[in-house]
Amino acid sequence: MKPTPGPFAASLQKARHLAQTGRADICLALCQDLAARHGDDPEALLAVGALLLSQGFLARARDCFEAGGKLAPHDHRFGVNLANVDREAGDHAACRRRYAALERLLPDNPVLRRNALVSLEYDPTATDAERLAKARQWGAWAMARAGGTPDRPPLSALSGRPLRVGYVSADFCQHPVGLFVQDVLAAHDPGRVVVHTYDAGSHRDDVTERIRRVSVWRDVAGLADAALAGRIRADGIDVLVDLSGHTAGSRLTAFALRPAPVLASWLGYFATTGLPVLDAVLLDPWHAPPGTEAWFTETVVRLPRSRFCYRPVPFAPDVAPPPCLDRGHVTYGCCNNTAKLNPQVFALWAEILRRVPDARLVLKWRTFRDDALRQRVRQTFAGLGVDPGRLDLRGPSFHADLLQEYADIDIALDPFPFSGGHTSCECLWMGVPVVTWPGSRLVSRQTLAFLANLDRPDWLGQWVADNPADYVTKACALGAKQHQIGTIRHQLRPAMQAAPLTDAARFTRDLEAALINLYQTTRAKQHHPMPPKHTALHIGTDPLPKTLQTEDWKEVPAASLANLPALPDASLDAVHCAHQLQYLPPHEVPGMLAQIARVLRPQGFAVLTCPDLEAVAQAVVEGKLLTPVYNAAAGPITPLDLLYGYRPALAAGQAHLAHRCGFTLPVLTQILRQSGFATVGGLRRPAGLDLWVLASKATREEAPFRQMVQALLAG
Repeated sequence: MKPTPGPFAASLQKARHLAQTGRADICLALCQDLAARHGDDPEALLAVGALLLSQGFLARARDCFEAGGKLAPHDHRFGVNLANVDREAGDHAACRRRYAALERLLPDNPVLRRNALVSLEYDPTATDAERLAKARQWGAWAMARAGGTPDRPPLSALSGRPLRVGYVSADFCQHPVGLFVQDVLAAHDPGRVVVHTYDAGSHRDDVTERIRRVSVWRDVAGLADAALAGRIRADGIDVLVDLSGHTAGSRLTAFALRPAPVLASWLGYFATTGLPVLDAVLLDPWHAPPGTEAWFTETVVRLPRSRFCYRPVPFAPDVAPPPCLDRGHVTYGCCNNTAKLNPQVFALWAEILRRVPDARLVLKWRTFRDDALRQRVRQTFAGLGVDPGRLDLRGPSFHADLLQEYADIDIALDPFPFSGGHTSCECLWMGVPVVTWPGSRLVSRQTLAFLANLDRPDWLGQWVADNPADYVTKACALGAKQHQIGTIRHQLRPAMQAAPLTDAARFTRDLEAALINLYQTTRAKQHHPMPPKHTALHIGTDPLPKTLQTEDWKEVPAASLANLPALPDASLDAVHCAHQLQYLPPHEVPGMLAQIARVLRPQGFAVLTCPDLEAVAQAVVEGKLLTPVYNAAAGPITPLDLLYGYRPALAAGQAHLAHRCGFTLPVLTQILRQSGFATVGGLRRPAGLDLWVLASKATREEAPFRQMVQALLAG
């Protein structure tokens, strides 16, 4: 039964208006009344819960979604929203469990798959390999859904004409993407680039209007993938740029239809999309240091200065004096999404407050309206030895008021592994230094990239940490220099104004050059293709070693080791066999390794990974049989799983995934030498309780081979 359209819809619209005009308490009361009066109607509970969630009332939203889920247990929308509540509350383990259960029930649901990928970027326990594997799985699903890999459309010569670039997003509005991109679109040189924008969103505001004025704007929110692809083809787009990735409103599934000759990802996402037909991802040297290629299915194209272009809002107030000068104590702060906060973040922040005993901490986000979340955060800090009275937990405010509140913060603390994006830019614009700890994830390096653009090596050295202990040390050291904070406060905005980060014209010239070069390079390859020099057989789901992911290598996927006997002798340069040997009975292992040697050319080599029984046995002796060692795409892995196979998969009837043998490094080395490999080297990785081995058919000198092992097996 659907809610009464008239009274319910009118009341819900009134509640939305109350929220938009800042009357949150009245909005909450009306929502609670609506939920009580329509408590037998799943659609009403879903709508009310969604509004409550958008306004940060997590517990009330959860009540609506749980009640609606009981009324409509087969409606996945309630599960998705409950997972979103978990993520916003920072409970990433619960969020992961919900998505895993939902994906088992609905493996072809685009929203579930997309949300599960985005949630992993917030999850501090998700490994780089796990996130890449999950993205690759999504890419394979999207291509199968599209009916296979379409041929690349022809690339016509530019011959003096401008490049036709299409930007696709659901966020051409007052959203970080819209705010970042609006000046760039306006700065495009029409002699070089003709701009089309494909707006897949439903929200329209002054940012939308500005973007409409500077581009050929298309409203595509109501178009299915095939219709959207047809619209793009009809516009004759040369380079199609995705600005959403897997975030809300994504149209990446339309990109799988290859509606333009060249496809690229930029700005709105913070990891690989996993889509095989996407040609490039536009990054910069700070977001993408050497080696980043190993974690992207796209070719990494580095813009010379920045992947972002920040435009401060015109209503930003003047920089205020630092509050420590009047208050006599330092105030740290963070205005990032609470989904970015996790136990390790809280532990380091608590350590900072313990070392700077008179300091305060301001945390601001819309979910701090939620009583239960505020109580949990206060209890967490109390358990870490910090008086909860030193915390100032603030709910949302209008944008202009938010910027005014930076006058209450001396030093911003960046969360991790998901660092600040637009928030960090606004902190710096308002004169607030940001202490950050960049990691291997692209999204953890955003603040680092902004700081690197300021051309102040001293700030980089003082505010960018190398590790958790360094993060605490730098935050405390900066807090101890109250006399310097005022100087920094008034130097930051001029530094931002002079930085490439805020130079829209300069940034746009860099972007145009990158897009034109990408198009011309792709066209040259299409007309004069250079075949890869080497071929690597890839068995398993772990990513290829990064040195095998260059253009010199062609990857040949194989479903399992069972494919080997059908391959010709000496037909491959490398074989990467990831976590497959343990599925064989022991007596079949030498024969299978001999098959790998057979298909390799004389100078070929194999990279093999498998559980390390010595490390697993040590974990068992230490009483950690059921203690998770790491998180794989399927879920947490324990020593018991490494011994016998992943238990949930076995319980689901996948008996072929049971482990039937195991190895130590000396044993596997010996078997490889007996199976046709002349030179073998390897290492043990305690963190994953696994072995990595490089085996060469040819005899190789020790020193060069050791370097080869380090290059191939690093990380």
